[in-house]
Amino acid sequence: MPLSSVNSDYNNDLHNWDEIERQVFNIARAGFTHTQWIHDWEGEYLYSPSEMFQVRDLLRSCGLKAHTIHASEGGRRTVLRDGRKYFRNAERFKDIRKDYTSANEYTRMAGVDLLRNRIDLCSHIGASAMVLHMQLPWKWFAEAPQNREEYFRQVCKSFDELQPYAKAAGVRVALENLIATPWQEQEACFDRMFDRYDADFLGYTFDSGHAVLQCGHDPCYFLRKYHSRLYATHLQENNGIDPALNTDPVETLAHDSHWVPMDSRGGGLIDWNEVAHWVAKAPLDLPADFEVGIIGDTPEEEFRLLEDCRRVAEQFYQMVLQEKAGD
Repeated sequence: MPLSSVNSDYNNDLHNWDEIERQVFNIARAGFTHTQWIHDWEGEYLYSPSEMFQVRDLLRSCGLKAHTIHASEGGRRTVLRDGRKYFRNAERFKDIRKDYTSANEYTRMAGVDLLRNRIDLCSHIGASAMVLHMQLPWKWFAEAPQNREEYFRQVCKSFDELQPYAKAAGVRVALENLIATPWQEQEACFDRMFDRYDADFLGYTFDSGHAVLQCGHDPCYFLRKYHSRLYATHLQENNGIDPALNTDPVETLAHDSHWVPMDSRGGGLIDWNEVAHWVAKAPLDLPADFEVGIIGDTPEEEFRLLEDCRRVAEQFYQMVLQEKAGD
């Protein structure tokens, strides 16, 4: 039986159980076998144990398996400014109360508590990995060399505390390649973190759409380099962006389309055969997760598009199996 996985918030991120349940029911009805739990991927919301059981029982009632989750790094990075979405990432912010990278020790520890909360969610629902953003305040780094070292000192302090908790739970943390951040900064971060932490704890999430925006020269660059640590995916299709704009916090969000993979609107910028090749070589538990946005003018159209997405996910799953068979 072909396997397939899609994000639990494929239609909206409303903080509303009716909408959450509607989307999860649709995912199951459309024929998906797995989901990545992405609700509350941003912000400082803490799941109570009863809510974790609620998520578990919701998925069980639909016959869906929890594949991975998307953890929150704390705070709101996506905000509205002058009617447009703006991605806050290049500076240090003081309005975040749970931030595992913070120089304030109490705020940093609260950020670790938030990550432990998401590891607990993984344990309750049977997910093996959690995706995590590590926003790199790269403009702040450029102001003084000591800023970078202060940042990573706090990050590593947090990860040192988190590591035994995650290992005891059997959950891996998978850092995601991001938008609006120079790819060179991201590569330096991945190299530094993967050199310090072993693969039983820390790995990589490949976001194909983000890769198109930040690594236009080679969208598979990170996937190729870090495939041996690949524990999660966000597979989506995006259009390209002028390289002069790919660190702009408004333009990058506007271009982060989250179309279904292999959508013709993407212009063929991603070689999906190559993506399947490296996914097949990775220690990733199949299926690979799609991270898409599906709207539709009516509920019927939304569901039809979701079924179309499931067929593409099954196609990609078969592509990966063919690559595995060819090794």
